[in-house]
Amino acid sequence: MKTRFRSAMWLGAVTLGLCGGMAVAGSGRRHDGGLRRSTAEDFLELGVGPIAIGHHGVGPNRGENPSLPIENTIDSVRRAYQLGARVVEVDVQLTRDGRLAVFHDDFLSDFTCLHDLTLDELQQRLPYVPELHEVLDVARHFNRKAGDDLGGILIVELKAFSPHCDPNDEFEEALVAAAVNEVRHTGMADQVIFDSFSPALLYLAAQEAPEIPRELDLSGLQLLTPEQVTAITGLPVTIINKRISLGLTWAEIGPVFRLPGYASVEQFLATGVATRARIVGGELDFFGPAEQQQPGSGAAFVAAAHSLGFRVFADPARNEADWNFFASLGVDAIYSDIPLGVRLQSAIPDR
Repeated sequence: MKTRFRSAMWLGAVTLGLCGGMAVAGSGRRHDGGLRRSTAEDFLELGVGPIAIGHHGVGPNRGENPSLPIENTIDSVRRAYQLGARVVEVDVQLTRDGRLAVFHDDFLSDFTCLHDLTLDELQQRLPYVPELHEVLDVARHFNRKAGDDLGGILIVELKAFSPHCDPNDEFEEALVAAAVNEVRHTGMADQVIFDSFSPALLYLAAQEAPEIPRELDLSGLQLLTPEQVTAITGLPVTIINKRISLGLTWAEIGPVFRLPGYASVEQFLATGVATRARIVGGELDFFGPAEQQQPGSGAAFVAAAHSLGFRVFADPARNEADWNFFASLGVDAIYSDIPLGVRLQSAIPDR
């Protein structure tokens, strides 16, 4: 997936970011009738960090831990907010009838694609899977309850479709349109951030809803050669002609992933500027190897991103050692298990 060229588009984007800074939405709390409500912009403008983000609610759990609610469910999201998380993240997938299911993958364990099922059919098989609007309702409740203090902020990950479930690369517009409609319909546009590893989805989100902040994520796999990716995953890598490529080289990794490769972290940051992202996110499989190979390079990446006007998030912290590692790099927020992250995060000032 690693390429060897720099296009004028990406170099120009970086220059724009360095010289002119990044355009940001207006700050300030929104009013809901007589209530003052905190916003995603308030979260992004916090002067302290790192702040905990509830990862899939209280944390990843597909049922292997019976003491915790299953991830991406109403119970998990509600529990995370109740335990003190000010910000929670969930994943969304598109069903055959155009509904948005809150679920991590776009296929089930038997490889049935969610887009081949209606929401009712999916819930017959997995009754705990909610719709996005139900999770938005939970976030809105905690946002109103928080009043002027930060709370009830929701990050919605727009999941990149797998080659298995979207072989013709045709569902992206429908996913983004459905997500934007749900967020606006529930009156939560000021409290939501869109997140994705796919710059194509964020490009569409910027066109559809420029007022909703966006986060572009990076996996360490995206900086490797096809041979290296195959050696790690055991899956073949096929370079493709992506319909919305944004000047990047895209690849399919087996039937599971369709993502762009980046020639360098500079090209990744340039892509963030070009898609008008407010945040860049790095996975542990990026930050960890970077620091092992060249100590200080993770912190240098964070500093470079900050110089371009980005906030920087890291993912995931499932234990205190991971949290402390990410915090040492200077990141602004960490996707983590809850209450672990709430216990370790910086004190959030009352407003």
